[in-house]
Amino acid sequence: MMRASRVPPDGGYGWVIVAGCALVNVFNQSLVSVFGLMFADYLASLGEHAFGAALVMNVCNISLNFSGLITGPIIKRFKPRKAAILGSLLTGSALTFCSYSTKLWQIVLSYSVTFGFGLGLIQSSTFVALNSYFRLRKGRAVGFALAGTGVGQILMPLLVQFLLSNFNFRDATLIIGGLAFNGVVGACLLQPVEWHMKESLTEDGRESQPLLAADKLTKQTNGSTCRKSSCGWAKLAALMDFAILKQVSFLNLIIGLGLAYTASTSFSLFFPYFLQKSANLTMLEAANCMSVLSTTDLITRITVPAVVDKMEFSHRTTFLLAGICLVVARSVMAEMRSLILLMVTSAFYGIFRSITIVNQNLTVAEYCSERQIEKMLPNALGFNMVTKGILVLSLGQILGWFADFTGSYSLNLHAQNLLLVTTCVLWLCEMYFKDDDN
Repeated sequence: MMRASRVPPDGGYGWVIVAGCALVNVFNQSLVSVFGLMFADYLASLGEHAFGAALVMNVCNISLNFSGLITGPIIKRFKPRKAAILGSLLTGSALTFCSYSTKLWQIVLSYSVTFGFGLGLIQSSTFVALNSYFRLRKGRAVGFALAGTGVGQILMPLLVQFLLSNFNFRDATLIIGGLAFNGVVGACLLQPVEWHMKESLTEDGRESQPLLAADKLTKQTNGSTCRKSSCGWAKLAALMDFAILKQVSFLNLIIGLGLAYTASTSFSLFFPYFLQKSANLTMLEAANCMSVLSTTDLITRITVPAVVDKMEFSHRTTFLLAGICLVVARSVMAEMRSLILLMVTSAFYGIFRSITIVNQNLTVAEYCSERQIEKMLPNALGFNMVTKGILVLSLGQILGWFADFTGSYSLNLHAQNLLLVTTCVLWLCEMYFKDDDN
C-alpha cells in the first residue's frame, strides 16, 4: 500500500547546506593544519619547543574529541545551526585571546581548550545538518563539504606566511581570529530540514531515513528497555551501547583508527618543523610544500567518495592500503632535502592522507552494517572519537618528547610510522585469523 510522507530533499536546499558547511570549514577546520607554522617561532620565544607545541596540539585534540560527550545534547537542544554559530564564535574568540597570551598555560586554555571545543561543536553540528538533508547522495555531500577544509589548507599556509612576514605574532593571530568569525556566515545557512521536506510516495509508510532519524529511533528503543530495569547502570549501558565494547574486533578497529589518527595529527604538527629545521627550507618554501600537499588532498577528497562507491574493496581495506602508502611516503619524505623532491612526496602524501580521512568514519559505519548493528553507529563513532583522544594525549605527547630528546624531526617522522605499522599489523592479523576460522 502506497502512502505519502515527507522526506528530506536529498538535494535542493541541501546543496546550500553543503556550501554553508564548506564555508565554515574553510575558516575554522583548516586552521589546525597551520598551527606549527603560526606558533613555532612564538613558542620558541617563550622557551617552549617540540614538547610544548605537542602539549598545545594534543590537548586541543583531546578537547575536540571528548567534546562529543556533551555536543550531542547541545545540538539537540539548540539545533545544528545555533550549535555551529556557537562553535564559530568560540574558535574566533579563542584565537583572539591567544594573540594576547604570554604563557604556555594561556595558550593551552585559549587555543587547546576553547578552540578545540569550538571545532568539536562545528564538526558534530555540520555533520548532523548534512545528514538530515541527504540519503542517497550523502557521501558526495560530505566530500564536497570536506573540500572546504581542503581549500582552507591550501590558502591558509600562504596567508599565515604572508601575515607573519609583515606583522608580529599578535597582529597576525588577531587577523586569523577575525577570519574564523566568518564561519558564523556559513553556520547561518544551516536551516532546519523541516523547512525543506518534500512529499514522497512510500510503501507502507516505511522510508529509509538518515542517520539522525535512526539515532532517535535507537534512543527510543533503548529508553523503553531501560524502563524495564531498576538498575541505573543498565539504563546507561543501554543508552550508550556499551555492549559493542565487548566485541574484540570493534576494539581492534577503533584502536587502529586511533593510532592512524594520532600519527596524522603528529605529522600535521611537526611537518612545518621538519621542513624548516631538518630540510632547511625557508618559511615560503615550507608553505609551498604544505600547499601542494593540501592541493592533492583537496582533489582526492572531492573525487574519492564517488570512486569508492564503485570499488569492490571495503572501506577498511581501502583505509589499510592507503595507510601502507602513507608509511612509504613518510619514510621517503624523512630522508629528502631537495625542495622539488619534497614537493613531489608532499603531493603523494596528500593523496593517501585524504583517502584515510574520507574512509575513517565510513570504516566504522561499514563495521556496524556488516554486523547488523546500525543502531549502534552513533555511539560507535563516539567511542572512536574518545579512543582517538586518549591515544593523542598519550602517544602524541610521547612523540613530542621524542622530537626534543633526539633533536631530529626526520626520526620523528619515522616514529610516527610505527603507529601506522601497528595499525596495519593489528588489522592484518585479524583478517588472517578471521579467514582461518572460515
